[in-house]
Amino acid sequence: MSENVFETPKREFFDVLNTRKTIRKYTNKIPPVEAIKIIADAGRQAPSATNTQNWEFIAIYDDTMKEKMAKCVENKYDELQNRVENEIDKAKLNGYKYYSMFFTKAPVVFAIVEQKRVSTMLTILEKNGMTKEELNCYDNRSSILSMGAAIENMSLAANALGLATCWMCAPLVAYKEFSELLNIGKGNKVISLLTVGYPDGDNFTRPPKKTLEEVFRIIR
Repeated sequence: MSENVFETPKREFFDVLNTRKTIRKYTNKIPPVEAIKIIADAGRQAPSATNTQNWEFIAIYDDTMKEKMAKCVENKYDELQNRVENEIDKAKLNGYKYYSMFFTKAPVVFAIVEQKRVSTMLTILEKNGMTKEELNCYDNRSSILSMGAAIENMSLAANALGLATCWMCAPLVAYKEFSELLNIGKGNKVISLLTVGYPDGDNFTRPPKKTLEEVFRIIR
């Protein structure tokens, strides 16, 4: 793993925003550590609920570790398929398993860790007799939203640096096993993987986005 001299390219923000796309196929070129640090730092700059900053970004270069993680994912999907009787559902799970594995081919994989955070509001409500079912109605999952903000920052930063990413959730069936492999602290949880690498080719098509009119309205 070489820490090459890395010069940060300068790109206009909206160009970075409007050209970011999910890419799952990478060259064998290894992103320099300095670039990976810039991406992690972009995640660090994201907003978080009550400024808790309850995240950790683990950059995995080691292929052996990636293979161990992939084996955990494979085993978990096999275990889930054994609990499903319908063949169509089995096939769907098998598809998820297939698309969960390509992270082993990425030069770098970020494990995004959500560190344990106690909600002040939920704590107050629980202390005053609210049931678990009632608490669920008031749980806005602000912590996981913080993680999403960090991942978006990281994805945009990678695009600005000429790197490509894929934000992955399907492998998280093995989050408990990931915690053990990566020595994640008790109560913390890997909530996403973010693959990073140089795109293999330049003909990747960005899926069409909904028009602004479909997703936006103004209340005056």
